[in-house]
Amino acid sequence: MINLGDIVEVAIEDISSLFEGVARITEDKLVVFVPQGLPGEKLKVEIIQKNKNYLKGKIIEIIEPSKFRIKPKCALYNACGGCEVQNIDYNYSILLKNNIIKKIFSSLVDENKIFPTIKSPNIEQYRKKVQMPCSQTKNSKRILIGYYKKNSHDLVNIKFCPIVPTIMNEINEFIRNNCPVSCFVEKTKKGLLKHVIARFNQKDELILTFVFNDNKFKNKDFELFCKNLAQKFPSIKGIFVNLNPNQTNVILGEFTLKILGKDAIVEQLDKFYYKIGPLSFFQVNTSAASQLFRIVKDAIKDNSTILDAYGGVGAIGIYLGDKAKKITLVEVNNEACKLAKENYGLNKIKNYEIFSGDALNHLDNFKNEGKTFDYVILDPPRKGCDKKTIDSIKDLSNNIIYVSCNPQTLKRDIIYLTELNYKVEFIKSVDLFPYTHHIECVCKLVKEK
Repeated sequence: MINLGDIVEVAIEDISSLFEGVARITEDKLVVFVPQGLPGEKLKVEIIQKNKNYLKGKIIEIIEPSKFRIKPKCALYNACGGCEVQNIDYNYSILLKNNIIKKIFSSLVDENKIFPTIKSPNIEQYRKKVQMPCSQTKNSKRILIGYYKKNSHDLVNIKFCPIVPTIMNEINEFIRNNCPVSCFVEKTKKGLLKHVIARFNQKDELILTFVFNDNKFKNKDFELFCKNLAQKFPSIKGIFVNLNPNQTNVILGEFTLKILGKDAIVEQLDKFYYKIGPLSFFQVNTSAASQLFRIVKDAIKDNSTILDAYGGVGAIGIYLGDKAKKITLVEVNNEACKLAKENYGLNKIKNYEIFSGDALNHLDNFKNEGKTFDYVILDPPRKGCDKKTIDSIKDLSNNIIYVSCNPQTLKRDIIYLTELNYKVEFIKSVDLFPYTHHIECVCKLVKEK
């Protein structure tokens, strides 16, 4: 009988979808998940968690390392909860991600319809949206900016992160040394500055948002600090303050104020241009987003009518603008709708219409009006689509192109769509998040006649 604290030797046979090594202890008939363990390795691990059906182990010693194990690029790899996969050769991580996708979908789809995972063009400084929580020490009041340790709220003060633009590290250091307001301390619920959020384009121009633990903003010292910050770093094109006094896990509050500069920056993907505001959703890895959008574009026929549900600032729809007869965009966020309209104009695309508000309400209205589309593009949040949304879509189009950042919820929704007589034509994955377990997928489904 294996107990907590026991030291055991295990052989890693596989990798889980969370990129934890998978081993088996035959006498207890239990699976052991080992973070940072790689297939083919022999490890000595300490049992740190025991559940009814599985164990979790912590590596004590690597007896036989994988030939694909490498030294992480980040000195804080073991402390920070951001990048779980920095200890693996990049090409091998792509192979593992491809195998994970095959395992998830092989029971639903013929293997020849699951295509190899596409690499990211950039694997360092690729992350163009950065959200870092802030805090400060009790006695010295030293400001901390970084990421939380995995499965905790212990903040790791990160001076250098290899996956964000280098200038972000410099901006954070300036904030640490010059910020005139207190930082939020979770235990006491006191302090003003909660998060620093930056949105970059591929030129490394950025807009910066400071999240305040308050319901109002009036602070001349902080305004002066922002002016000095923008003067020190000319690539900062706009600075905002978001007000969020709520003590929840939601980062942003309802109200955002511009302190200085522009309302948005402009990003370019191939020949298309996008205005991105401080609260806009846009793909984090813009170099790989082009590959993702090309998959969607290749899957539609010329002169098609397209419903772009969860349309955001128009990212995918605009990329399809030169192939579409008409694009109908639905988006719940009003700022995103405003920017979507500007983005369509920026790209001189006239064949579009925008509906602001809850997607389900608009889908039901389209259904009641008898509207149909050649294609529906779905790009929902990680939780996927609910059944009501899918029920509305089934009457609107015979062709669905589903973009997903969560293969598990995509699998769930595919199962329901097959019950509604849709059939998967392909599943293609793109590595939008190098050094992490996350995988972005595009699935095309066609309704059988």
